[in-house]
Formats: sequence, C-alpha cells, structure tokens
Amino acid sequence: MSDGWNRLGPPLRPCPEDVEHFRRALVDTPGACLLLGVTPELAQISSRITALDNSADMIRALWPQNEHAILGDWLDMPFEEAAFDHVIGDGCPVLLDHPLQHERLFAEAARVLKPGGKLVLRVFVGAEQAETPEQVCAMALAGEIRGFHAFKWRLSMALAARSRDYTFCIADTLHTFERLLPGRARLAALTGWSLQDIATIDFYRGSSARYSYPPLSALRSIVPLPLREIEVRHGSYELAERCPILVWERRT
Repeated sequence: MSDGWNRLGPPLRPCPEDVEHFRRALVDTPGACLLLGVTPELAQISSRITALDNSADMIRALWPQNEHAILGDWLDMPFEEAAFDHVIGDGCPVLLDHPLQHERLFAEAARVLKPGGKLVLRVFVGAEQAETPEQVCAMALAGEIRGFHAFKWRLSMALAARSRDYTFCIADTLHTFERLLPGRARLAALTGWSLQDIATIDFYRGSSARYSYPPLSALRSIVPLPLREIEVRHGSYELAERCPILVWERRT
C-alpha cells in the first residue's frame, strides 16, 4: 500500500480540505497529539505529534524522519491513561472488524485521552440503505459516478453491506470489478476515467486484508459512554458524505 499512496486521490486519501477540517476541530485544544497511522498529510497537524502504526514498512515509507513514530497496536496502545490532549486518525476503522475491534479502538482512544480532550476521525461508512455491486456498476456506466476512486470505494461498500458485520476481504472488490466490468479500455472510454486510475484497483490483487464499512448509525452505536460526539464535518469532494470527520470529546 505504501508504494501506491501517491497514486491515490479523494476520498481514499485526505485532501487539503480534510486537513483543514482537522485543524479547525483541534484549534482550541493545543497539546500532545496521537495520530493513529502514518498519514503524511496529518504529520504537521500538531507541533507535538506521535504516530502509532503496526507496520514498520509504512512508517519508513510515509512518515517524516524528523517526527516521532511508534510501532504498535491501536487495540492495545502502549501509553498510559490520559497521555494525550487529542487523538486523530484518517480512515482507521476501515481496517478493523466491526463491531468488536471498533469497540476496542474507541475504548483505547478514550483511555489515552485526557478529560476534555478530542478524538477526531475521518471514517468511511456505508450507505444507510445498501446498494448492490450491480447498481454501483450501472451508475458508473451511466456517468453518475465521476471519479474512479469514488467508484472503487462505493463498490467496496456495496460488498461490505452483504455481510452481517459489514466486513469483507478487499480482494473481493477486484474480483467483482473484473466480473461486472470487463475490458478496461472500453470502461475508460465510456466513463472518462484514466487507465492509470483504474489500475489502482490492482493494489487489491491477492490481498488478505479485511475492510469494514458499517453505516454511520452502526458505528455510532458502539462508541463508549466516555466519548461524547460534538461535531460532524464533511468535505465537498465526491463521496464526502460517506467520509465524515467526526469529533468526540472525552467526558470529564
């Protein structure tokens, strides 16, 4: 994944608009910041930032050498209670199973936050009324989905919706794409998508990674009591409504 980061665009990768939303959410809470993952766009969001990621390769590939990063597990964070003024992350829940791992993620974030501190996450959520993969592909051919990255995410969300826990193997996105939309040159001609963008779906080939896209209502339902949702922000790019930036405050 680190090799292809620069080939990704919104909504998969945060844009300047997303970063600005993070900055505004944290404007009144200066201090020590924990970043879940090594999203390079968020490296300068705080002057006192620590990144936590479970991949040494991702840390080496994406994280600035002059910033602090720790190899570790989001579900068992190697920090004391109330160690950070705020915790942030981009798309973190998508990499975890719903609901149990999501529950653990939020519990750990609440544990390491100081009272009054903020948890700010951009999350990727499925539609409240699920789409089918066939519907998503038909909309793409009809010109109703402008960008390939938005299409790819939407196709994945449709696949996740078929699972009771909204979790599926990301390689299924590629398999479904090749079954429903064979012939990439023709697809590019019909949609205006570049072959280079279409090729980014090949990152999923042979992957054993599992992604989850619960609807926002399902994600909200497992957030523990110590966290109080205080704000929701959205970008203006395609599919931004399914990539909200949620802001919680750690109750005092």
